[in-house]
Amino acid sequence: MPARPTDLDPETVESYVADYEAVRAHNAHAADGATAVTIDAVATFDHRTGDAYHATAQYAGSVSYQDDSGRTVDELDADPTPYRVTPDRTLRFDARRRTVEAETAADGERVAPPLGVRLLNASGESRELDATVSRPAEGETLVSLPVTVPSASAVELRAITDVPDSYRVTVRVEADGVTGEGRIDVGLPGVDRAPNVDVIVADAGISTRRLPPFDGV
Repeated sequence: MPARPTDLDPETVESYVADYEAVRAHNAHAADGATAVTIDAVATFDHRTGDAYHATAQYAGSVSYQDDSGRTVDELDADPTPYRVTPDRTLRFDARRRTVEAETAADGERVAPPLGVRLLNASGESRELDATVSRPAEGETLVSLPVTVPSASAVELRAITDVPDSYRVTVRVEADGVTGEGRIDVGLPGVDRAPNVDVIVADAGISTRRLPPFDGV
């Protein structure tokens, strides 16, 4: 695997995470018996929370296999994967995606990408989160649902709404009898990316961040 950067900053983390994703993908396919692997990986720095740097990586490419019937070539196109890099740890989140579709606008009024929320659990144990998406101006709740996020994992709530408006994302988590809450307001249309915001649960608490645009492979 690539060497961790000596000094963490947005540029070094972005480069490191792209290299990490490429090497990890190459090694996984080689271990699976591939005779040739070509990988191209990119990464985007997302945000910093304390001493933790968050980024998203994605890879694409091709992989070749040889057997008695001949040579086969498969194209690779991976989903974007979130990372968390701290001075002493590199965490690649196991990401799952869940389509919600609480509301859809009429033809000609839909916003792309729709509102999405990425829930990241960087703590040492599984967390039960309560996620709510509302329109504060109208006092209307679109989504209110429990989400289980295992340790070192992420859950993306995708395609919640594509109606242009202002929304509030609120996520609550309870641990050891103490309830933490993360809240962020986001507008549609927003950035050219789905999901639009991060909610990060760590041992120290919960935080929320807007996500920048992501240019994938």
